[in-house]
Amino acid sequence: MSGGRFELIGWCLFTVSGIVFLAAALRDGDSLLLWGSITWLVGVGFFLAGVRGRR
Repeated sequence: MSGGRFELIGWCLFTVSGIVFLAAALRDGDSLLLWGSITWLVGVGFFLAGVRGRR
């Protein structure tokens, strides 16, 4: 596999972790964790857009 493929897999795993944090925030009703996970997912989205734009 090429380096770009590993990078994409890594960002997808970061996305999954953000979704898990988001689910935990919703379950516990923790607004700080909720906003942190939303910010995390938006940031990962920007990085994924950059990875896609290089292809």
